[in-house]
Amino acid sequence: MIDQFPNLTQFFSSYFHQEWALEADTPSQVVNNYRNSEPPESIEAALQELGQLLEMPISEPDLETFVLDELGCYYDPQSKNQTVREWLESVQQSLINLR
Repeated sequence: MIDQFPNLTQFFSSYFHQEWALEADTPSQVVNNYRNSEPPESIEAALQELGQLLEMPISEPDLETFVLDELGCYYDPQSKNQTVREWLESVQQSLINLR
C-alpha cells in the first residue's frame, strides 16, 4: 500500500522525521515549512494522496500503524489528545488553507 503514497511518504519521512522537534516548535510549523520548501505540484500531489488515504475504509489502529510505521512519521498526535485520523484531517485542512 505504501507505493500508492509516494508524496505522503516523502512529506512524513522528510518533515516529521525522528528529530522534527529540533526544526519546529509545533506540528503546524512543520506543515508550514513543508509548504514553504516544496514545489506546488508536490504539495498538491501529497494533498491528493492524503485525501485518498482518508477516504479509505481503514480502522484507526491500522491507520496509526500505517502512518507512524510505514510512512515514516515520527509525530504522535495522541500526545495532543488527537487520533491519527483527526490529525491527518487537520494537516489536510492546513494544506488546503495555505494554497
